[in-house]
Amino acid sequence: AVTRAFRSFDSRYLKRLVLITDGNENAGNVSRVLGEAQKNEVRMFTLPATVRGEGDSWIEDIDLPDEIREQEPVTATVRVFSRVATTTTVALVGDDQTLETREVSLEPGLNEVDFEVRLPAGGTGTLSGRLEGENDPFAQNDLYTQAVSVGARPRVLYVEGRLASAIYLRDALSTEGMDVSVVGPESLPETAAALESFDLVLLSDVPMEALGDTQINAILEYVRDSGGGFIFAAGESSYGEEGYADSEIEELLPVWFEINEKRKELALVIVLDKSYSMVGPKLELSKEAAKAALDLLEPTHSFGLITFDDTPYVTVPLQLAVEKPAINDFISRIIAGSQTNIYPALETAFAALESSEAEIRHIILLSDGKTYADDYEELVSLMSDSDITVSSVAVGQEADRELLGNIATWGRGRSYFIQDAERVPMIFIQETQIASQSTLVEEAVETTVLTSVEAFTDIDLDAAPPLRGYVRTMAKETAEVLIQSDSENPLLARWRYGLGRTAVFTSDVKNRWAADWLTWEGYGKFWSQLVRETMRRDGGEELDFVVERIGDEAVITVSALTEEGAYRTDLDPRLRVVGAVGEEASLSFEQVGPGTFQARHALGRPGEEPYEFELSGNNIEDRSQSLYYRYGDEFRLYPANTEMLTDIAEQTGGGFLPDVSEVFDDYGETASVPTPLWPWLSALALISFFFDIAIRRAPWFWRRFAGMRWDPFDGSTSVTDKPPG
Repeated sequence: AVTRAFRSFDSRYLKRLVLITDGNENAGNVSRVLGEAQKNEVRMFTLPATVRGEGDSWIEDIDLPDEIREQEPVTATVRVFSRVATTTTVALVGDDQTLETREVSLEPGLNEVDFEVRLPAGGTGTLSGRLEGENDPFAQNDLYTQAVSVGARPRVLYVEGRLASAIYLRDALSTEGMDVSVVGPESLPETAAALESFDLVLLSDVPMEALGDTQINAILEYVRDSGGGFIFAAGESSYGEEGYADSEIEELLPVWFEINEKRKELALVIVLDKSYSMVGPKLELSKEAAKAALDLLEPTHSFGLITFDDTPYVTVPLQLAVEKPAINDFISRIIAGSQTNIYPALETAFAALESSEAEIRHIILLSDGKTYADDYEELVSLMSDSDITVSSVAVGQEADRELLGNIATWGRGRSYFIQDAERVPMIFIQETQIASQSTLVEEAVETTVLTSVEAFTDIDLDAAPPLRGYVRTMAKETAEVLIQSDSENPLLARWRYGLGRTAVFTSDVKNRWAADWLTWEGYGKFWSQLVRETMRRDGGEELDFVVERIGDEAVITVSALTEEGAYRTDLDPRLRVVGAVGEEASLSFEQVGPGTFQARHALGRPGEEPYEFELSGNNIEDRSQSLYYRYGDEFRLYPANTEMLTDIAEQTGGGFLPDVSEVFDDYGETASVPTPLWPWLSALALISFFFDIAIRRAPWFWRRFAGMRWDPFDGSTSVTDKPPG
């Protein structure tokens, strides 16, 4: 309209344009023609038009996540615009069933009303927002409907190193609407194809040696090539440098496990039951386990071995682990004795370590039988007060499991129960590695959020209790560290690996380091939202099909990437549209960018039935989307956009809300009226032409006029002298 007005101006007059409008554009953009107004010296004066619908409220739209899964907690934000401050009822309706209603107080302008919902599976359905207030001038804009596609529940493969502890995270994720399959490391699939049915793999507290090469390669391929999600949760079995450092698992994670710093000094004492019940394979395996533990120690570490039956024996006095062959000789000579008495052996170990100046002092206690009663709690508490830790291993059904478990608890160590002595060497190796690791931190750890991301929405991480330990790591250069410890070590970090996403949580997810988190109300939400943000999106699909309404048009956009992330050029998208009253149309797409195609379709009259947009074409899997057009933009009765009207006036030298005198003021300007010279010049040339002819054809005129004789042949003149007379 403004452009057409510009064309109607007469150049002989000063140009003034009075624009009477509410300033709420449904199509076009008036700011694009302001430059033309300035160029042509058009002053624009703006007057806000009176807008009907005083007191009206309407639903603008509903904001939903891009992807919704069955029973997933979803925040549906109903955006309501109100012309006045009022109170009304907002209802959220799913497939014609009211999910929730809420009384809300609306302020003038845009208001957001959040509903927390869980949607059932069933493909494509509808979600509507409805206003139910009284004295609403227009009912046409009180209902807004949006098509919603609900996918299947997220499927998580939870691989737990200690299956008895899997219950905490499994139940939390299940409560948050996920299907969780819990397996031990031995049941982890060995091919990426077998992992394809899962949206995310979560590896928790699994020792590196428990994974085979084929299993590790399957995880890498699943993440890198199939876009699968992967979360690594640490734990006492998956610590530091001798674990996952320099492994393929470390390659796909956003952290390095190896930390370049001086190792702390360690003093390790093994307290080994050699009572009669240990005779045979149990004792032989325990001796080999002690040798394996010794073999892991550095020459700067100290090693001691106390054996016991009803009496303690200092088999290997506490000494530097230098003469390992000689020490192994002493270990090999151990033979079974009589009954079991643990207390004196622990006292002897305590006395040996109490005099040691090592920074880390640790005892591994192994027994397979019952012992004499004594004040073990007091003894082990004294050890703990002296910063000496104790772990215990109970072998077989006859072992005093309760006492050995309590000793580990009082001694701030770990407790193991095994039926088969064949596991003893692995446990001793693990305990020695844990004790010798400077990367393992077991203390109260305060968390600090560095980056607030979608996974933390509606979670008060400041209220999270301290963790009780974590594995120290170093963030890789391009990693995004989300949470760090009070020592500025990564606790939660993430990045992209190939087509997938991976995250690492350097504490654990269960009742050791995260014991206090299990009772924190944010535990389930934290893990479920982290899983959702890390897991595979859209089943790995790299084609986006978006239908949106802009004014009275549907704008359809298709974009696609190859598996390598490059734009696809092999698409030939086609679109079939079924209108709200059954009419059909076929649309062709225009390429608007690399790998991006767009089409537009004019919408008819608003109604209750949706428009269906069916996409097909070369290298495109058929799919469809619905678009509801309940009411037109003319029922979005916004107050006048005075800000835009003021801007138009200022940019063109006019005025906002002018009086008549301002519009007709010349502002010192003048209008130039161009006068064409060619008619005058043509007439002058014609007169000159005839005058020249007259001069040449009538010489007598000049003689009489000037008293001269003019010779027309040579152009000379002469004066004629007449005799007097």
